[in-house]
Amino acid sequence: MLHSLRRLGCYTAALLAFCASNTWAESALTSVEMKWLRAGWPVLTYAEQQGLPIDIIAQPQAKPGDVPLAMGFDNGRCKLVLSMRGNPDAETMLANIPAAEVNAVIEAVTAHEVAHCWRYVHGVWHTLPSGFVEGSADLTNNLELAKQQQEMRATRREEGFADLVGLAWTSREHPDQYANVHAWFEQIRKSQPVAGSYHDTRVWVALAKDRAAFAAAATPFEQVQKLWDRGLLSEE
Repeated sequence: MLHSLRRLGCYTAALLAFCASNTWAESALTSVEMKWLRAGWPVLTYAEQQGLPIDIIAQPQAKPGDVPLAMGFDNGRCKLVLSMRGNPDAETMLANIPAAEVNAVIEAVTAHEVAHCWRYVHGVWHTLPSGFVEGSADLTNNLELAKQQQEMRATRREEGFADLVGLAWTSREHPDQYANVHAWFEQIRKSQPVAGSYHDTRVWVALAKDRAAFAAAATPFEQVQKLWDRGLLSEE
């Protein structure tokens, strides 16, 4: 989910390497923020190795409807936004996960957000793979509604790609926990209020039920391409 970066009034930690050891950084971050960043650190380190320009931003106060972790874009850079202060979802979304699995789930969520950055940096944000043609929107004479439908479909596709990357990361780094992390994604996506809404990625999550479905490739972003394509065909 993408957030506007306006009116944040917050601090940025460009490299975040200090988070593990620097006492100033730990005093500047809340315990919940440190929990998420420490758990997601392997993904952020990998993203840096892949040359992805990610800055970390902590909102001083979450707004209603904010998700704990989100990716935004500004001036050619990706902005990983932590909206955890005053946001009960930062804890409740992890509440029913066994303690031994929390880090793997946070890593998968972080990989999901990094996938958004990867798409953006590679210039393919809201675009379809070569050979795919945009299908027609639902029949309507309402131009505004047609525009909303198109935006919803474009966002849903990006969310599907990102969910697959989160699962591919889990398959690579925590294969023994894959089934449980996949079940968590299933549960989260089943809770969407409207079928076909922005975050209704169930078609892609279902395709990744078996971790063997991922192709062999150098990066998780490449591993998910064929599954993502199959999901695109299924949603038409």
